Amino acid sequence: MFEHWKSLKGVRGWHVWKLKLIDARLYFVSIFVGLLTGLVAVPYHYLLQFFFDTRRTYFDAHPRWYWHVPLFLLLWGILIFVSWLVGKMPLITGGGIPQTRGVINGRISYKHPFIEMISKFLGGVLALTAGLSLGREGPSVQIGSYIGCLVSKWARVLSGERKQLLAAGAGAGLAAAFAAPLASSLLVIESIERFDAPKTAITTLLAGVVAGGVASWLFPINPYHLIDAIDPLLPFLSQMKLFLLLAVVISLFGKFYSEITLCFKQVYSSVKHPIYMKMLYLLVVAYSISLVQVNLTGGGEQFLLEQASGGSTQVMWVVAMMMLHFVFTALSVSSGLPGGNFIPTLVTGGLFGQIIALILVQKGFIEQQHVSYVMLICMSAFLVAVIRTPLTAIVLITEITGHFEVFYPSVVVGGLTYYFTELLQIQPFNVTLYDDMINTPDFQKQKRYTLSVEIMTGSYLDGKEVNELRLPERCIIINVHRDRKDLKPDGVRLIPGDQVQIEMDAQDIEKLYEPLVSMANIY
Repeated sequence: MFEHWKSLKGVRGWHVWKLKLIDARLYFVSIFVGLLTGLVAVPYHYLLQFFFDTRRTYFDAHPRWYWHVPLFLLLWGILIFVSWLVGKMPLITGGGIPQTRGVINGRISYKHPFIEMISKFLGGVLALTAGLSLGREGPSVQIGSYIGCLVSKWARVLSGERKQLLAAGAGAGLAAAFAAPLASSLLVIESIERFDAPKTAITTLLAGVVAGGVASWLFPINPYHLIDAIDPLLPFLSQMKLFLLLAVVISLFGKFYSEITLCFKQVYSSVKHPIYMKMLYLLVVAYSISLVQVNLTGGGEQFLLEQASGGSTQVMWVVAMMMLHFVFTALSVSSGLPGGNFIPTLVTGGLFGQIIALILVQKGFIEQQHVSYVMLICMSAFLVAVIRTPLTAIVLITEITGHFEVFYPSVVVGGLTYYFTELLQIQPFNVTLYDDMINTPDFQKQKRYTLSVEIMTGSYLDGKEVNELRLPERCIIINVHRDRKDLKPDGVRLIPGDQVQIEMDAQDIEKLYEPLVSMANIY
């Protein structure tokens, strides 16, 4: 008996050592994923900026009316082509964060990742070139997940490690979009995987740092750093009043924003007009706005930066521009064309903060120079209200602006906003999109699903016999992969490094993913 125990201990020690080597390989591969993602997602950002500047130059030149006709027809053809691409490859629709979460959870598999990645890249560039109010962050995240998927196949990583590379690629995509690696790893934890696995955090951060480095190399000047954020230095009680006011009004507006956006999405899908007519209506709106205020198109980021760096002091004019951007964003997102909602949400939150700040200036509570300070706080708080990712929102604004003076107020206002949105029962926008996706007929056809988890040292499953385990109802361990061999589960004692496949009902994936993965992980 003693000899058997000693032998088992020796085998276990060897597997723990081997596991460390495998982890080192995984971290190296995640760095490679970050580099590849940066080399794809950063040019995506560059092309979006290039075509936006080209379009702005064209409209600012005020060409004669007859030059608008061929351009309008060209852009209409582009939108029809992009909608055709989405019809052929439904997974490239929208931002891509819900799809990325679905792939990590195992709900979705990328059957043709390279072709879909190219289509997402092309579709996103063309949709924003036409002027739609969409963001670059969602497509960048999905592009990163495609790269993670491709590298996991090329490197032949274990099935339990595949999701780490998918998550690393997704985080690297956001880091490439904003040059914000820390916020990118938090987004994966809060919104995509929704689970704080140590390996995922490390691989995502490593990939994000590399991708963010590529982004900083191509875009050395961050326009958000040019925003002044001057603290009004209010007394403590006045500060608390201001923070509470911001949290309340942002929460209420966040509820309104979410409900109206979802309403637009439902109405758009219920309209039975042909796709080419829907694209015509959408382009008429985009083109009309381009003629009046071209900076509001393409997500509206340029308009936000303009307002944050000494913009208008007319409250009603800013209200009109914000509502125009809001409606335009709701229409653009409803179309299902490739493009995210992260940046348009930031823009709406910033403009809403500008409105509040201008009213406070009129009341004598703050001065004009403090408007941008309030705008930055409201940008992070509005992301909390709509996307419901407080850590990501707070760190992202601090990271991209470089203004640590907004970190403390963002924590306070963001925390209060999160609490108030819980009271208002605001469903996170990406969660709503994910739920809509998995409730489609294609997903309802799924009956059983297999989850792969990797056993970590000291976890609940470590050292347990498969027959002794009490898993949730209708969950069955169907295979244990060890040393490149598949073992029958009966009588197998699990050790670190084992890749365990658990079969369950497809409808239970979202409820059981976190509990089952937590059994195999240690903190």
